[in-house]
Amino acid sequence: MQVLDPSLAPVVAGTAVVVAAGAVVVAGSLWRRTVSTRCALAAVRARLTALEQDRRSVEVDPVTGLPRGVAFAAVVAAARSGPPVALLHVDLLGFRTVNGTHGRAAGDAVLVEVARRLRRAVRGADELARLGGDEFAVLLTDPDAAVDVAVRLLAVLAEPHEVAGARVQVRAAIGVAHSRAAGADLLRAAEAALARAKAAGGACVRVWDEAEDLRGERTRRTVEALRAAVCAPTPGNHLERHYQPTVDVESLAVTGVECLVRWHRDGRLVGPEEFVPLAERHGLVSDLGLLVLEGAVADLPALRAAAGHPLVLAVNVSAPQLQDPRLAPAVARAVAGLGDGRLVLEMTESVLVAEDDATAQALDALVAAGGHLTVDDFGTGYATLAYLRRRPFSAFKVDRSYVREIETDPRTRALVEGLVLLAATVGLGLVVEGVDTQGQADLLQRMGAPTQQGYLHARPQPLEAAVADLRRLRAELTARGTAQDAARGTAQGTAQGTRTA
Repeated sequence: MQVLDPSLAPVVAGTAVVVAAGAVVVAGSLWRRTVSTRCALAAVRARLTALEQDRRSVEVDPVTGLPRGVAFAAVVAAARSGPPVALLHVDLLGFRTVNGTHGRAAGDAVLVEVARRLRRAVRGADELARLGGDEFAVLLTDPDAAVDVAVRLLAVLAEPHEVAGARVQVRAAIGVAHSRAAGADLLRAAEAALARAKAAGGACVRVWDEAEDLRGERTRRTVEALRAAVCAPTPGNHLERHYQPTVDVESLAVTGVECLVRWHRDGRLVGPEEFVPLAERHGLVSDLGLLVLEGAVADLPALRAAAGHPLVLAVNVSAPQLQDPRLAPAVARAVAGLGDGRLVLEMTESVLVAEDDATAQALDALVAAGGHLTVDDFGTGYATLAYLRRRPFSAFKVDRSYVREIETDPRTRALVEGLVLLAATVGLGLVVEGVDTQGQADLLQRMGAPTQQGYLHARPQPLEAAVADLRRLRAELTARGTAQDAARGTAQGTAQGTRTA
């Protein structure tokens, strides 16, 4: 046994103290590191839990418990590689009214009930999803039963709901697409079919058809091009105003011009019969109409100078424009800008026979703004004398279809004579359009309808060409008047000579 040198005892003791202290430090460091690690692991676990909740919130709808759009899209993509399937895109009609009237909680209750009804109406192998808002989807493993299932869903979803003590009804529109036809575009095809079902008024089923979808795509592109022509025109895509004069063959004077719009698209001149209905259906006609009205007022001084006297300016007004609050103020500005000219607003019989108060008030507002209302294409719809009496129209135009056979068909001639008599009886102005031959013009004049419009006198032309036509017409009518005066003078002289002899 080795004996420790007494002189080294303090050193050994100090070393022991240092070692002990170091052990405490190491132990403390290890404890802190363990605690830190545990905290970090807890934070990681919390983050993973949050990520899982976020993932589930993305993949699963918290209201209905159904898969959401992202997860369902993956299911649809996987199904395309297997046997044929069909996809039903369901849209609830009137659901926003439930939310707005009864509150968000009531709306959620309806969504839960809709999901329950969908689950009960389909088979276990079929997949359901809430695509968002008030839209749902059903992926059917039996595509041949798709239409039958969709019709059954319409009936099931139309059953009333009990909401906040009230019974509410939510209808549906359903679009159907088959994977055999739509291929990889199954979701888009079902959505396109749904759009057709909603356009048909809802509460119905529409099946996607490739040919019809192509037509719809062409329509969509046409509407986009038309919107650009109205809002951001370019040299290759723009609207152009054309003018066609009206002529009084009795007084031998140009009485006015009608502004007609044409569409220059990709080097082709498109007539209004092709694009105005599209503008009406897609909410473009009001902007288009205001644009034409403003441009026509700006063009009128040049047209008036060519005619040599004030002119009536006629522009067409579409039925949807009557609901535009900008129309009456625009008419008032146009009337003020015309000076001693007159503004005529031409509308079809569909406006004349409308019985709603809004239409009546809109027509009265246009008259108060200084516009004169004319029924265009009279005789092609259902207008009668009673409608003319109830609405503030001051004139009507006889449709060209009556004029076409006026020289050869006695019944057509009698109908036109009746319309001329009608105008005279009730004190309305009358313009006959579609006058293309001298025989038609002469016959109408003898009937008492001298104010005419048609290719015989001039075709619709852009501003510069229309100005040239007005100068030509002015010269021709003046020469004709001079010749008639000379002929009358000769006839009077002959008659006087005969009486003297």
